[in-house]
Amino acid sequence: MFKLIIMAVIQSGFLAIAQYFMKLGVDRIVEYSMTWAFFRSVLNWQLGLSLLLYVIAMMIYMIMLKSYQLSIVYPLTSISYIFTTLIAIFLLGEVVPPVRWIGILCVMLGVGLIAR
Repeated sequence: MFKLIIMAVIQSGFLAIAQYFMKLGVDRIVEYSMTWAFFRSVLNWQLGLSLLLYVIAMMIYMIMLKSYQLSIVYPLTSISYIFTTLIAIFLLGEVVPPVRWIGILCVMLGVGLIAR
């Protein structure tokens, strides 16, 4: 089980970083129009890196599924909520209200129960 938790933390880290680069990439997209400028803006390096990180996370997820039950593996991926929230605070300057932290804590308590 310890190996699964380590893999879940790594996989969740990749997911959270992918979300960060997805946000950066989406912010660079110009308003939708059928122009080359729009399509060029969609093809930015942040979105490309985000896609690569998602693929890596999915590969780790598949390895986890190969060895463990889905009912255990899937809830563990919610660890990415914490990582993504921390990235949003420290790298994007977002403000997270206490009620959202309480929600994340509830999810993490559920993950802890499932991991036991």
